Amino acid sequence: MFSHQADVERLNDAQMRALLASRPVALLPMGAVESHGEHLPAGTDNILARRLAVALVEKLAGSVPVMLLPLLPFGQVWSLSDAPGSFTLSNETVTRIILEIARSTKAKGLATMVIVNAHYGNAAAIRDAQRLLKEEAFTLALFNYPGADIPTRAVREKPIVHASFMHACEIETSYMLHLAPEYVRMELAISNYPQFPADFAEIPYRWSEFSASPVLGDATAATAEKGKIILDAVINRMAELVGELYSRQP
Repeated sequence: MFSHQADVERLNDAQMRALLASRPVALLPMGAVESHGEHLPAGTDNILARRLAVALVEKLAGSVPVMLLPLLPFGQVWSLSDAPGSFTLSNETVTRIILEIARSTKAKGLATMVIVNAHYGNAAAIRDAQRLLKEEAFTLALFNYPGADIPTRAVREKPIVHASFMHACEIETSYMLHLAPEYVRMELAISNYPQFPADFAEIPYRWSEFSASPVLGDATAATAEKGKIILDAVINRMAELVGELYSRQP
């Protein structure tokens, strides 16, 4: 059961003072507004980030103090910025927003913040913020589905579309079927394996230049069971990492 005692949006001043006194690890769920094809909504990354963060709070209840911040719902969506459901911020803006949230958190006496990130396009901006905050003696951790690799290989039935990319595919759709099935329209799921340009690693391309759909992979193979197997491992690993971060706080 989700404890609202960690949810900043639901606490009054007295409750916040009590929570801050425990020197919790701050959790910032972060996603993006980005097209995910016909079978998933544009808010997929936001839905996943928020529900993963809530699951992490539930996992840690009674063991490690955490403070759940509101969802940061916009991110950097350059690759799919021309798709109908995509709205993007620049990397510089994303970094600046994270810095200011982290500094506000530090001003409350806290030393550690974790970004539970469900949109890989945010990673570069988050890394920049991490490095700047390290110089200010503040720890910012980035969780991009840690612990997912081994269970993903175990449950995957369809080939990956690219060594570095998956999107709205067998795996991400399985995440949604497990955490947010009410948002999934499996009757509209497709399989899409576009030909990536030969110089894709050297030259930036918007995905619309080589793919008619934002789906990269086979969404028709998704199941809630696959999502549960992977995300149970992810939540367990995130809980371990938060525990380690809390124990290392000054």
